[in-house]
Amino acid sequence: MLELKGIQKSFGSNHVLKGVDMNVKKGEVVVILGPSGSGKTTFLRTINFLDPADEGTIEINGFKVDAKKHSKKDVIELRRKTAMVFQNYNLFKNKTILENVMEGLVTVKKYQKADAEKAAREILAKVGLAERCDYYPIQLSGGQQQRAGIARALILDPDVILFDEPTSALDPELVGEVLATIKSVAMTGITMVIVTHEIAFAREVATRVVFMEGGVVVEEGKPSEILVNPKEPRTQKFLERVTHPMDIVDGKVAGEAAPTFA
Repeated sequence: MLELKGIQKSFGSNHVLKGVDMNVKKGEVVVILGPSGSGKTTFLRTINFLDPADEGTIEINGFKVDAKKHSKKDVIELRRKTAMVFQNYNLFKNKTILENVMEGLVTVKKYQKADAEKAAREILAKVGLAERCDYYPIQLSGGQQQRAGIARALILDPDVILFDEPTSALDPELVGEVLATIKSVAMTGITMVIVTHEIAFAREVATRVVFMEGGVVVEEGKPSEILVNPKEPRTQKFLERVTHPMDIVDGKVAGEAAPTFA
């Protein structure tokens, strides 16, 4: 589904990514962990050219783009195969939640507004926001805004959803509802790449965990391997310092019922 080879990225003299390779199979949920400054978010953003790589290739479901040799059309096509959920929601503040979720269908997929609205209302209901469709982002909690961001990604039916630390901007008591929503989405079989610091969540939802530091992949494997018995000393040291305030069991966090996706 997703193959990245030799991804290099620098910002001036700061060499952030140093030849990163990664393969993600269809239906996999790959969680990327690492300390601040490890390059994990930059790597995620190179996948759909939000931060274009300097070198390397990105291939999604058979469509391949070279970081050095590509056209604007190539980038547009690549982006159509992905959807991004940002840590700071990135909702249009002057549009209702319904309009935010409809936007991609109308502008990118050229849906009629009536059809886009119907689809948007259905997906918002699935993330528990049926009663908030006509609210503006400022009227919602951070957790509700992030669930709207997840709905906006899902409605485009992408090949891969990319999550950039989706809970880092939330108050602690709102983290659970978002993690439960993401886990419910993961259970539908959609391919996902998630940058997060939530270790317990990674243990529950990931099919594979990747640990990055210094712009390279240090170690990767099944959650039971990387999170319980890592081989690399740097991975061990990182995990010793990270704690998680919540646990997730059967899609529920802190007693909340998780959304259900068809």
